[in-house]
Amino acid sequence: MATHVNVAPAATPAKRKIDWSSLWKKEDWWAVYLGLFFVVIAYIAMAINPKNSPLNIVKAATPAVWPKTSLLANLGANWGSYVFLYVLLLVLTLIASLLMGEKAGNYIKGFTVLFILGLLTLIIGTWQFFNKYGLEYPFWALVIGMIIGNIWTFPEWFQAASKRTEFFIKTAIVLLGASLSFTAVVQGGGWGFLEALIIVAGGFTVAFVIGRALGFDQKFAAVLGAGASVCGISAAIAMGSSVKEEEKKISYVLSLVMIYALILIFLLPLLSKGLFMLNDYVSGAWIGGSELADAAGLASAGMIGEKAVQAFTLVKLNRDIMIGFLCFIFAWIAATSWEKNAEGKADPMVIWYRFPKFVVAFFLVSFVVTSFVVSYTQPVVNVQFIANLNTIRTWLFVMAFLCIGLNMKFKEIRAMGSKPLIAFTVVALVNVILGFICANLFFGGILAAPLH
Repeated sequence: MATHVNVAPAATPAKRKIDWSSLWKKEDWWAVYLGLFFVVIAYIAMAINPKNSPLNIVKAATPAVWPKTSLLANLGANWGSYVFLYVLLLVLTLIASLLMGEKAGNYIKGFTVLFILGLLTLIIGTWQFFNKYGLEYPFWALVIGMIIGNIWTFPEWFQAASKRTEFFIKTAIVLLGASLSFTAVVQGGGWGFLEALIIVAGGFTVAFVIGRALGFDQKFAAVLGAGASVCGISAAIAMGSSVKEEEKKISYVLSLVMIYALILIFLLPLLSKGLFMLNDYVSGAWIGGSELADAAGLASAGMIGEKAVQAFTLVKLNRDIMIGFLCFIFAWIAATSWEKNAEGKADPMVIWYRFPKFVVAFFLVSFVVTSFVVSYTQPVVNVQFIANLNTIRTWLFVMAFLCIGLNMKFKEIRAMGSKPLIAFTVVALVNVILGFICANLFFGGILAAPLH
């Protein structure tokens, strides 16, 4: 996921105590808290009035497709919904940001600009002409973000919001669980895990083989493999910290993740629908096994449709889950084998610190919302509950996609050497090929019943 990056210092091999402050200082935990809070208030509102939820003001806060519907009339009729959602998101994310160390004034100004850019992006993405060709808000958020990010040097107050890519995207993924029935998660989860396992194993194998051929040290090969085959920037940072790789080398991988994530956003949907004529579920599973970052993958799958997003999530979340275990394994290997004069043992708590907690919340929400259907019926849940969460999710996604573009600096691309580019290209290509094969086998009805 493209974001402002501060590479944390490497964990020492010595055993350490649990860092309880991470419960209120880490984006991973705040994504869980915020996502579950939205689910709770949406449920309470539905329970109060199953025929007309008091929270229904939220779902009007996205522009209708225009000029089929008058844009100005739509915005004028629903201005209160936009104001309400702005205040809701600002207050809740501000609380989290303050506890994570941001200054209130900086974050409020930065978030306000980001929200305005988000509205502009949604307006452009709902123009009927662009909408017809699938050029919806994920595409425009990236384009607008890249243009602004490469001509404007961000002041500190704007960075307070623009660096929160992972916070926005992880919270949105928790809410995505409400739209993905637990039945579908169970049906596709096992195959999604198998595809993810094949992708990660293949990616790391290729990374180490080509790394040796090009003269990379083992630590850099591990970081490259994590960035290219697990979950992009988050994985590269986590792996770099686990094996104590140099910050400069980690930055190489981060820049490459950003480049290829952007390329694949547009290339995979084009190949899926234009060349191979894959159905939406297979397309999403291919993207889930091939894309390098959650936000980029969601943007790519979003260009195809909701079914593609669901299949993408099943596969990509399984890849994300693996980072905690991989970090522990490679931290132990680095501490005991790669580092000269290494002392002590690898810290087993690294699994806890690296495990993506928002993934657990995603499955919890999926399970809970599926149970709501039993009490309220699917139509009621869709209209009075999921529709409101989907609007909140859309806004979190659009801000995350904007942040990706805003942090894509072309000067960082020029500073990269050629060898990392060659290695990363090979690993990414292997992922795309393996992802295509696995998606068709596991989600195309060849080895398993296709999702529906």
